Amino acid sequence: MKKLLWAVLCGAFVLASGADAGKPQPRLQTAKWYFRTATAAGPLECTVLFDVTGENAREILHMLESLQEEYQIPIQAVAINAITQTDSFAAATGPYRIGLAADDRLKTRNTLAENESLFPYAVLSKDGVVVWSGHPTELDSVIGQVKADKFSLSRQKRVESLRKQLQMAIQSGLPHVVASTADKILKESPSDRIAIQAKIMALASGGRNAEIPEFVRKLCADDPQDLQLRLMQMDLLLRDGDNAGFLRAVEQFSRDFTKPEPKLVRPVAFIVENTPYGLLMPELVMGLAQRALEAVKADPQSLLHAIACETLARVRAEQGDFAEAVKLQEQALPMRLKTPQEAAAKQRLEYYRALLKNRRPDRKE
Repeated sequence: MKKLLWAVLCGAFVLASGADAGKPQPRLQTAKWYFRTATAAGPLECTVLFDVTGENAREILHMLESLQEEYQIPIQAVAINAITQTDSFAAATGPYRIGLAADDRLKTRNTLAENESLFPYAVLSKDGVVVWSGHPTELDSVIGQVKADKFSLSRQKRVESLRKQLQMAIQSGLPHVVASTADKILKESPSDRIAIQAKIMALASGGRNAEIPEFVRKLCADDPQDLQLRLMQMDLLLRDGDNAGFLRAVEQFSRDFTKPEPKLVRPVAFIVENTPYGLLMPELVMGLAQRALEAVKADPQSLLHAIACETLARVRAEQGDFAEAVKLQEQALPMRLKTPQEAAAKQRLEYYRALLKNRRPDRKE
């Protein structure tokens, strides 16, 4: 799993809401479909507007694939670029299990997010009515709330009203006004990514970068079950070179998520793929990887199972169990065939087989 860059979580800043909560979901007007969603229509539906030239466009779409598989709701990604750019993107990175379409004339963009400036931007609807809009990294939490009938539409409307004030604050160019307005949104919705992005931007532009790690740490402490916030924290610590802080964050993550759950697969993959060599103790990283695979072992044909197998395979290889690494990578490979990850999956398998072949003759597997 590629490193989840800080830009995925905080790089795209969204301003005022374009698809207001409580209003009918506008019909999609696309110029061309490349892939259609593999999930049947139901009460919930999600559309994500994105820029194919964005640094993390591919990672965002893969995240949406996982959400579609986990929650069984149809998701469409609509590119707002020239159709030639989207053609190239689809050919180079596809196929996708979510829908992928081109909106080169911006018809869908203007009906869903006319006032938005930067993307990606997600719109979630239920029974044809918009219930939420914001950054795609919030979808995991929001979909769960909506499915459990715990989502507050009235609160979302209050948040959208505050976002309009936030837009004016940003236009004022005064970091302290942006920060205070963001704080108002966070009082309504503590995990609101738009407000979090605004607060981080305000701290940075106001010369208060040293306060950002503590701000994110407190967010995680206040909502320890928000995995995207935990990823944000760990990524920030890695980018700052704070290995000690990263180690503490991973240890806390392991204590907070002791049960095997499918939602752990991607965060654990992030940890394993991005941890500096020798930083995490073998027992800790092995326990996390085994926990993630245990959570999805009942569904061996799923994408999450493939990711979990590859993650544990890497850990096994790093700890010298080359035979088990080969077995796990072989289990993952079928789910990678005919996908953009096929070549990398095959290369990993070849590497593990080479390690097994070249192990010391006196070593017992």
